[in-house]
Amino acid sequence: MNFEANLKRDAQGRLFIPPTQRPDGSWRAAKYVKEGYVPQDEVDSYRSKGKKFADDAKAMGVPGFSGPTPAMSQSRPTNADIDASSKPVKMSKNQKKRQKKKEKKNVDEFQIEEVTDHVTEKVAELKVADNQKPADGEKKKKALLKKLRAINDLQTKVDEGSVAPDKEQIEKLGRKAEIEAQLAALS
Repeated sequence: MNFEANLKRDAQGRLFIPPTQRPDGSWRAAKYVKEGYVPQDEVDSYRSKGKKFADDAKAMGVPGFSGPTPAMSQSRPTNADIDASSKPVKMSKNQKKRQKKKEKKNVDEFQIEEVTDHVTEKVAELKVADNQKPADGEKKKKALLKKLRAINDLQTKVDEGSVAPDKEQIEKLGRKAEIEAQLAALS
């Protein structure tokens, strides 16, 4: 569409777009424009230098190749032609990596399923009751042994003279016989 053919000049020589009628019957007002005006719809979209170079390279084809250029050969092979040739499919390096990764993932999932099955079987064999708790006697015995060890350590320090026992420490040393008796009762 040649837009410049639609531009008019008024009595002073200024360019303007004449009024036009909309589809609903109303009129658009005349619009004054500068010399060289191109409407937004007719402006070519921006193409960077790289994009222009890439497009030109596609049009020219491969440098040094004397066969038909892509612009010359418009026909492309169809899926039927490709299937009929029955050539072995060559996979790219990334496709091969993805294939190996997929196979490894399938093997790993199978191994994980085997391990989880084995663990669930072992858990079912154990059947640990929820209400079982460690024996209270063992806890008391450990606590008494710990107290006895602390009393013996304190006794050795007092015997060496490095500690002068205060009132609480003397009471603690006095309970040694009582703790030994409780320990003997539990054993």
